[in-house]
Amino acid sequence: MKKSKSWIHVCVRFLLFITLGVHSATFEVTAVTDGCHDLPSNLKQNIPKDYKIPVFYIPKEVARMCWVKLNIYYLEQSIQDLADKFGNVSSNKQDINLVNHCLQNVRMIINDLNREMLDFECHYRREWWETEQYFNFVEELFGAANSEDFSYECDPPPCPSTPAPDSLSTESPTPSEPPVHNGHSSQTINQCDSSTCKFAIFYLKCIREKN
Repeated sequence: MKKSKSWIHVCVRFLLFITLGVHSATFEVTAVTDGCHDLPSNLKQNIPKDYKIPVFYIPKEVARMCWVKLNIYYLEQSIQDLADKFGNVSSNKQDINLVNHCLQNVRMIINDLNREMLDFECHYRREWWETEQYFNFVEELFGAANSEDFSYECDPPPCPSTPAPDSLSTESPTPSEPPVHNGHSSQTINQCDSSTCKFAIFYLKCIREKN
């Protein structure tokens, strides 16, 4: 009876260990992002709506379960570039720096980030977003970070196919164009006015007729 109870205690502790181990990163991320959720909304109101902000990202349909993990580093770089455009006393700069600090803290929790970003390298896109779309993306990432399992191994889909050959057809010469060497030959013959040149042409014709 004592043995069975001891095994029950071992099993319970083991299950608790697994549960806490799997979700510890999630708890840590939640603690990091709790104070960040209002910042994107404030920045949407304070930065002009038609402001164009560059972003390097992977869409959800490609990144799937690794959407936060694969986007956080380049978003952090983009946020830093945006902060550099404002003066040191600007309230926008202070809020942007706080957002950047939150992103850095989340990134520090993630393991093997460089390797997985390299695996998905061909899927990244570069676009320019207006203020609202950009900070909606930031808000969505903070929300998804609270539930994403960063221990999940990302499996990249195949890289996008290369452009079709006919997309380069406008750069190719048209079939009606004469070859380059023919053009040069005719130009040389037309400019052959000297007696030496005429004799050379006559000599070549004689050799051809003899052969």
